[in-house]
Amino acid sequence: MAYLTVKQFSQIWGITERRIIKLCKENRIKGAIKNGMIWEIPEETLKPSDKRSNIYKYINVPKRIMIIDTEDELKKDLQELLTKKGYVVEFEKFSIIRDNLDNISQYYEGLIFFPTNNLKECEETFITNFSKKLNSESSIVIVDYKRNKIQEKLSNKLKNEIGLKINTLILDFQKNKDTIVNYNEIAEDIVELLTKFKNTTGITITTDGGKIEFDKNRRTKDLEIGIFYKAINNYFKKLNKESYLWCVSTMLEDEWLESSQEMKFRLINLEVANRGVRFERIFIFSKDKIKQFKNNKTLKIYMQSNITTLFVDYDEIKEKAPYLLKIVGEGWDGIDKNTLIVDLEEKSSERGYISKNTKEILKAYNCFQELKKYSKNLREVLK
Repeated sequence: MAYLTVKQFSQIWGITERRIIKLCKENRIKGAIKNGMIWEIPEETLKPSDKRSNIYKYINVPKRIMIIDTEDELKKDLQELLTKKGYVVEFEKFSIIRDNLDNISQYYEGLIFFPTNNLKECEETFITNFSKKLNSESSIVIVDYKRNKIQEKLSNKLKNEIGLKINTLILDFQKNKDTIVNYNEIAEDIVELLTKFKNTTGITITTDGGKIEFDKNRRTKDLEIGIFYKAINNYFKKLNKESYLWCVSTMLEDEWLESSQEMKFRLINLEVANRGVRFERIFIFSKDKIKQFKNNKTLKIYMQSNITTLFVDYDEIKEKAPYLLKIVGEGWDGIDKNTLIVDLEEKSSERGYISKNTKEILKAYNCFQELKKYSKNLREVLK
């Protein structure tokens, strides 16, 4: 590929060398490279549009996505994922926008629509009318608990009339207090349907949102490693400055090795602390292992973070308050006073379980406060 100088392009484009150098620095000239003090530009490069011109305003129309009646839990994840892909995201209520659609002048690249309950004819009419603000490159995703004939009719109609694609995400769970749902997974599926299937319409994907259900005692079953880590990571991501995280880790051996799951979990712990969450973690091990744990990478990272890291001597508790060790078991993470995420024994084929049982949580919480009476600053212990 041949390159020309700024001076040569100044003559070709009819603008000053100073202006071209500024465009190069702003990364607005594709392929431009700086060789020492000299900018070189591919000889076939077209002159970039002037931001001050009317043409530029038409060329650089923002990619807008309209999202109607989404679940509150999904808003943050959808906003984050779509913004990363360069979209401007707008959230609206169906009851409001239905009567004001004619007053919206801008055009859109996509629509994400949450029917009230199984797509109705009035909602079909709205989607048909909204499609006039879309084009053949646009996409519609309907998120519902089942697919009906109206959706199939819409898919065929809009494909033929406009050429856009319309696909469906079916939610295979019932939202209630006895079910945990990973809304980030649902958001990812929605964005995939919206952006990836460029030439496909009528696709239906079913997701259970990584649902985890509680039994009558408000506990989940024992969870496999993958499901357990997904659940705990999802819980931690939702914590804020008003949250209180109280955790106990038993370290009878040199644990917390460099497995990918533990490394990810460790990273999320640090992110939580950096968001200003009140975070206390007690590490229980014997005093005679202090020398061994001085080089433990995980402990070093925790001690350098905003997490309050405490040490409790296993042998002291075993002598003075052995009942506390029975409550601790293999360790747990407590979230406020409403959730307890419990570790299982290493020999178990499962990783842990989640409890919303009030008695179990309160028992663990009181145990944590008792352990703090025996605790010392981990930084001082391992220095």
